[in-house]
Amino acid sequence: MGIKVENLSYSYSGNRKGKPALENVSLEIEKGEFAVISGAAGAGKSTLIKHLNGIFLPQEGRVTVDGLDTRTREVRRKVGMLFQHSQNQLFEETVYREIAFGPSNFGILGEELEKRVYETLSLVHLDTGILDRPPFSLSGGEKRRVALAGILALRPAYLVLDEPTAGLDPEGRAKLLGRLQNIHRKGVGIVVVSHTLEEILPFAQKVISMEEGRIVFTGSPEEYLRAGYSPVPPLARLMKELNKKGANLRESIFTAEEALKELQKFRLEKPERDRGISEKGAEEKGAEEKRIEEKEAQDNA
Repeated sequence: MGIKVENLSYSYSGNRKGKPALENVSLEIEKGEFAVISGAAGAGKSTLIKHLNGIFLPQEGRVTVDGLDTRTREVRRKVGMLFQHSQNQLFEETVYREIAFGPSNFGILGEELEKRVYETLSLVHLDTGILDRPPFSLSGGEKRRVALAGILALRPAYLVLDEPTAGLDPEGRAKLLGRLQNIHRKGVGIVVVSHTLEEILPFAQKVISMEEGRIVFTGSPEEYLRAGYSPVPPLARLMKELNKKGANLRESIFTAEEALKELQKFRLEKPERDRGISEKGAEEKGAEEKRIEEKEAQDNA
């Protein structure tokens, strides 16, 4: 059934006369879909996702997850939430207890609980040797992965992440996105909030763009680029600029590999295109000369 948001409005002040954080927002995220929510700071992205698992409840409108109202406890298990500073979500004495906390609250105990702890630890590429360590003794990157493991141990149907790559170096960002891709392949719906799209778009199936508490665009990454919304990934912007100078390149480019293939294709096609232009020009020139000769012959007759 997916996540469905219908006519959602929300104001932090509670005053309907003030400017709302969300205003008449409606959207759908299909089960198993990889969606990215983009927009400038203050656009309403974080406020919106806090409605997806019942952290915030609608003041107006309705939010359902697989047909369940977000007021129901089951939605908390279905929708896992990883905030930007996910290390602040940690509070248990050991990594094992941290990962086990969520499932145990939903009645998962014994062998099944232990199985989930080890499975999710492996999924986020952490060694079992850290299970008895305090989470606060870990590095920043390890803390993020422990927080993610704790959410995945609930086996959510959807995983929502708020600016997950913020503060990570290029290698850390690439590894995190690779893990998200693997999780998505297992059938988990992914919703990523990000104001920088260049890293997320290669994986996304749907783009939701927000401005001042409203949704201004919903569609595929290709449709997003064609519609001219911002921000635009650097590679797509480069293709657009080259097209302005006479190239004929696909603008819905999201990765360096795609850009290289497109440029190589253009390079191979260019001689043929230039030869075609040259031949056409010669034909036009010949036809013009013939018209002039015929006119002169008529004048002399």
